[in-house]
Amino acid sequence: MPETRLPIITLTTDFGTSDHYVAAMKAAMLSISTQIALVDVTHDIPPHDVMAAGWAVRNAFGAFPKFSVHVAVVDPGVGSARRPILAVTENHYFIGPDNGIFSFVFEVEPPVKVIELTAAHYFRTGVSPTFHARDIFGPVAVHLARGIESSNFGESIDNLTKLDIPRPKVTQEGSIRATVVHVDRFGNVVLNVTRSSMETLVQRMKASGFTATVGAVRVTQTFITYAEAPAGIPFLLYNSSNFLEIAANQSRAADLVGAKPGDIVELSLLQQIAQ
Repeated sequence: MPETRLPIITLTTDFGTSDHYVAAMKAAMLSISTQIALVDVTHDIPPHDVMAAGWAVRNAFGAFPKFSVHVAVVDPGVGSARRPILAVTENHYFIGPDNGIFSFVFEVEPPVKVIELTAAHYFRTGVSPTFHARDIFGPVAVHLARGIESSNFGESIDNLTKLDIPRPKVTQEGSIRATVVHVDRFGNVVLNVTRSSMETLVQRMKASGFTATVGAVRVTQTFITYAEAPAGIPFLLYNSSNFLEIAANQSRAADLVGAKPGDIVELSLLQQIAQ
């Protein structure tokens, strides 16, 4: 790994900030080297929510310089037979449990190789069966960032655990059945539909636009920015990660439409409604 800058290690966990866990993890890493840049993506992932963690990493990692190391730990199976892994992609490194946490990432940037972490001399002395973030993942990330070759940490594997990621589906009626994949702290309801896929469909079907239906609520307006929409009214918008979301200016769209992660949202092309 080229040492042209202070090595960057990002951290994503469900540890929260009211306990000592994040500090203990960072302390173990800094005990190996203080010449690292630790960046907190978030430690507020809902407890045990592997998919939410994977979504956060997927939307954050691409903004970091090449060869950054991304540690993600939401690990209900810690201490069990689940494997600790290091995934190497073309531009980044990912370290965490083999529980599907990087499934979203690998759709954007597939792994070149994945290694099961078994080289214990790179771990913290006295590994706890309940705190692999501090004792395995963090220390390995520092050694990797300092230039240790990935092959030194263990043997390559290819049978990774994968999450069952929800996919948009086209119904017989011609609408798109999307899934709510995330609700952010502003209450924006993020769908598993990208800008490119939706714009391609609209163009191919020669539609003038589309609406979204969540339960009994129908969202009909689309805006480019939050500020141009009337306050307190749910509308559609492509967010900064280029996913379609239901938003509301200065209000929580999730509360207005009654949506939560996993809910289904029907997207209907406008020309189909008119027919």
